[in-house]
Amino acid sequence: MRKLFTPIVVAAALGVAAPSQAAQKHREVVERIDEDGGLTVDCGEFGPYDFDNVVAGHQTITITEVRDGSGTLLQTVFHTTVKETETNSVTGGSLPLSTAIREIWDHTENTRSLTGKVFLGTKGAGGTYVHETGRIVMDLDTREATFVAGPHDAFFEGGVDYPVCRALAEV
Repeated sequence: MRKLFTPIVVAAALGVAAPSQAAQKHREVVERIDEDGGLTVDCGEFGPYDFDNVVAGHQTITITEVRDGSGTLLQTVFHTTVKETETNSVTGGSLPLSTAIREIWDHTENTRSLTGKVFLGTKGAGGTYVHETGRIVMDLDTREATFVAGPHDAFFEGGVDYPVCRALAEV
């Protein structure tokens, strides 16, 4: 999955919580990010396109760690919202793209789950150009999906850049 800004790398110790420790879970917000930023994507890598996608937007991320009573990291929880504009570098045409998700890295189950609006891009009255919403559960290491519910255009197409570049070719 493409990220708008610098990827966040969270080092985590793996552990299993004993039942008595489960009652002693505690949550701690370890980071809050609220920033503007951007990047450029070469759409030629995602189809027969001769333009770049110039991305500009704003993101907010809250990262919370859930630990058991002995301090073992059980989960890392991300609440992320992104509002960005995708712009065709040749035509200047642009489209909005937004995200509002809750992502949980469960270190005891070795799963990663995303719930919510992973990516939603609209063309105004022309409908959506990417609709990635619902829930996906995957292996934390391999990213192989074990459960999928809802429309997931980008996930099954290999990433959000494919439908974004296709849509930008039309604006």
